[in-house]
Amino acid sequence: MIDPPSGLTNTPEAFSITIPAMGATIDVRWVGVDSSELSQASEIGKAIETKIDHWTEVMSDYQQDSQVNRFCRQADDGQWHAPSADLWRVLECSDHWNRWSLGAFDASLGALTRLRRSKNQPSDIQWQQARLSCGWENIEWDRQGRQIRFKRPGIRFDFGAIGKGFAIDQTATQLKELGIQSYCVNASGNMALGASPTPTAAGWPVEIGLVDSPDRSLRSLRLAHCGIATSGDLHQKLRDRPQSNPAETSVKSSHILDPQKQLGVVGSQMATVITDNAANADAFATACCVHLARGTLNNWLSGLEKGQTNYPSDFEIWVQSVQVPGQPPTLIHWS
Repeated sequence: MIDPPSGLTNTPEAFSITIPAMGATIDVRWVGVDSSELSQASEIGKAIETKIDHWTEVMSDYQQDSQVNRFCRQADDGQWHAPSADLWRVLECSDHWNRWSLGAFDASLGALTRLRRSKNQPSDIQWQQARLSCGWENIEWDRQGRQIRFKRPGIRFDFGAIGKGFAIDQTATQLKELGIQSYCVNASGNMALGASPTPTAAGWPVEIGLVDSPDRSLRSLRLAHCGIATSGDLHQKLRDRPQSNPAETSVKSSHILDPQKQLGVVGSQMATVITDNAANADAFATACCVHLARGTLNNWLSGLEKGQTNYPSDFEIWVQSVQVPGQPPTLIHWS
């Protein structure tokens, strides 16, 4: 018997591989290769790793030489520039979500997010420069020529609210191209799910945690042929720019930024979205958190269903929030 490649494990039911990428651990599990075909499983594992590495190189704002970082530095000259075909796909998806979310999703906030996660306390001038270098309205589009122009220098893209989902979807597509129909691609709870793991199963088992007690479940589900993502501030808190009070310079809030305020959303909240794919679920969940913080969630969802075209219309949402510490969380369920 051939040993599995590094990181690849198998059971009588399935094979899996775990790959660190994009600030998370991506776990890929699939069914369809029996234990007598370990060499085929090994090739599948290598193909998955290559696919994830490629999309990390396209979208990562942590890698200085990634495609997105190189493109932003080029576009600082204010001229038209054509991103690669793959980067264009991510930018176009981000543009759709900026419009669908009425600006609550904005992938142009990279200058601020970099300051927020820096080890050193930024100066007032650095905060001001970062604020001026944000905003989707500062991007011009030549859709026919597939080119982009920055209206001002310093804009930096941050795909943290859509990138994992996008990479997960591309990995799922790779699996299907390799003949694998039953799979679960999972990056920290952002998932793309294929057919059920067994003929008798109703789907892959998924748990939605409670916002005030993540080790407990709000819902236990069985899902297939969909994407699911959760956004919230349970684990990631970042500094915000100083406001009127100098003592506020060390205040930390959610890693999720409200593009209007250019501040992290406040309060304990968590949004889980099930829809057609992981990228849409990822962006959708972030937009839900921002609209919840603004108090506009229900109006936005109602308007989305009535007024928008080409949006992912088949979805189910759970949004939890703790309004008063120590009190039970509030739940909004929309489907």
